[in-house]
Amino acid sequence: MATLCTEVYLRISWWKPNLMDLGSLLIKPVQRLMKYPLLLRELLNSTPASHPDHEALQHALFTMRTINWNINELKRRKDLVLKYRKNDDDETLKEKFARLNIHSISKKSKRVTSHLKILTRGEPQVKDGTFDKEEKLFQSLEKTVKLCVKNISLYSQHLQDSIHLAAQNIIELQEILQDKDDKVNDCSEKQTNTANLCEDFMAQLDKLVLTPLSALQALFPGPQKLIQKRYDKLLDYNSYIQRSAGEELELAKKEYEALNAQLVEELQVFNRAAKKIVLNCLHCFITLLRNIMFAALQSNSAVMVPVPLSSSSIWEVHDQLIEEVHKLNFVKENISTIFIEGKLSLEKKKPVPFPLESPRQTEEHRSKLLATNSTESLYQAKRKCNAVQEFDIDVQEGDVVAVVEKKDPFGSTSRWLVDTGILTGYVYSSFLKPYNPGKAQKDAAENGFGDDDFDDISLFGMDEQQIFYAVFAFQARNDQELSLQEYQRVRILRFSDLSGNKEWWLAEAKGQMGYVPSNYLGKMTYA
Repeated sequence: MATLCTEVYLRISWWKPNLMDLGSLLIKPVQRLMKYPLLLRELLNSTPASHPDHEALQHALFTMRTINWNINELKRRKDLVLKYRKNDDDETLKEKFARLNIHSISKKSKRVTSHLKILTRGEPQVKDGTFDKEEKLFQSLEKTVKLCVKNISLYSQHLQDSIHLAAQNIIELQEILQDKDDKVNDCSEKQTNTANLCEDFMAQLDKLVLTPLSALQALFPGPQKLIQKRYDKLLDYNSYIQRSAGEELELAKKEYEALNAQLVEELQVFNRAAKKIVLNCLHCFITLLRNIMFAALQSNSAVMVPVPLSSSSIWEVHDQLIEEVHKLNFVKENISTIFIEGKLSLEKKKPVPFPLESPRQTEEHRSKLLATNSTESLYQAKRKCNAVQEFDIDVQEGDVVAVVEKKDPFGSTSRWLVDTGILTGYVYSSFLKPYNPGKAQKDAAENGFGDDDFDDISLFGMDEQQIFYAVFAFQARNDQELSLQEYQRVRILRFSDLSGNKEWWLAEAKGQMGYVPSNYLGKMTYA
C-alpha cells in the first residue's frame, strides 16, 4: 500500500506545472524587458492599497514604463538615422523613380514655400541653439579638414621637388669648391643623406598627417546628409504648425525632435573627436617641418630632433578617436576600413596641375595684329587683367588685342572675345581702350595703379553680379577691406583682387565697398 501511494505521488509531482516564485524571478528574469511593466501591473492590481509594498510597486511600475519609453524612443531615433543615412548613389534609377510620386512632389513644394517664408521673415522658425552651435562647428571642421588635406598634399609635393633641386645645387657648388680628391665620396654621401631625409619626412607625413585627415574627411558625408534631412523635417514641422494639423503635426514633431536629438547627441561626440584629430595632425605637421629644417641646418651632423610623440602613440590616439566616431549611428559602416587599411601613397598621387602663366606678347605678335586687323578693331589693355572665368585669358598692361566679338556666349557685353596674336579668349571690356598708335607708349607709361583701382565697376553687369552671405564675421584691418557681420548679405563685384588673387573678393554691402576673404562667404542654398 505504501509503495502504491509513493508511486501515485511521484506521478502527480511529475505532471504538476512549474510555477514561478519570487526567487526564481530574481534569479532568472523575464526574457524581454518590455514585459516587466505588465508583470508589475499585475502585481500592483493584486496588492491591496493598504499593503506596505503598494507604494513601492507604483514607483517601480512608473520607472519601468519610463525605461520602456526611452528604449522605444532610442530605437526610433536609430531607425530614422539608418533610414536617412542611405546614400543616394546606392539607389538604382528604378528605386529613385519609385519614390517619385504626387505625395513626394507636394511635400517638396511645401518645403520650398516654407523655406521662402522663413527667408523673408514671414514665418517663425523653431530653433535649437545647441544644434546650431554644433552644426556650425561641424561645417567649420569639414572645411578645415578638406583644406588641410589639399594644401598639405600640395606642400609635400612642392617640398619634395625643392629639396631634391636644392640638394643638387649644393652638391654642384661643393664639387666646384672642394678638393678633387675628396669631392666624389663626400658628394655621393651627402646626396644619399638628402634622399633618405626626404623619404623619411614623406613617410612620416603620410602616416601621421595625411592618412588620418583623409580618413576623417571620408566620415563627413553621412552626418552632412542627416543635417540636410533634419532641415527638411524642420520645414515640414513649421508648415504643419502654421496649418495646425492634428495627427500630421504630431508625427512631424516626433520625427523632427527624434532626428534633432540624435544629431545633437552624436555631433558633440563627432566634433570633439574630429577636433582632436585635426589638432594632433597639425601638431605633427609642424613638428615634422621643424625636424627637417633643423636637419637641413645641421647637415654636417647626425643629430636629429625626435618627434615629441612617437609614431606608434600618435597612431594609437588617432585609432581610438576614429573608433569612437565609428560607434555613432550616423557614420556609415563601410567607412571603417579606410583608417585602418587605407594608406595614402604620395608616389601614386597625380600631381595637381597649376595654371601656367600666359605667354607674354612680343613685338612680333603686335606687328602681326597691326598688319592683319583694322584700326577700329584694335584695342589696348589699360592695366593687367587676370583670367577669372573659364575661357578667359590674361592680358598685360599695354598689350594690343584685336576684338573678334563684343560679347560672350551668354550675350553679356562686359566680356569681349579678343585675339592677342598668341591666344584667343575673353577679357573684360572695361580693361580695354581703343588703340591709338601715337599715344600708345605714353599711355603705357602713365597707366598704373592710381585712381583707376576702383573705377569701371560697370564691367560687372547685373548678370555677372553674385549675391553671397557671410558665413563668418570678418573685421577689416585696413581701408581696403570690408567688415562683415555673420549672415550679412553682400554683392560680389570682382572674384579676385587687382593682382589676380582669388582668395580675396571685391564686395559691396550697405553702400560700402572693399575686399573680403572668399572662404568667409557662401551661397545661400535651399535648407
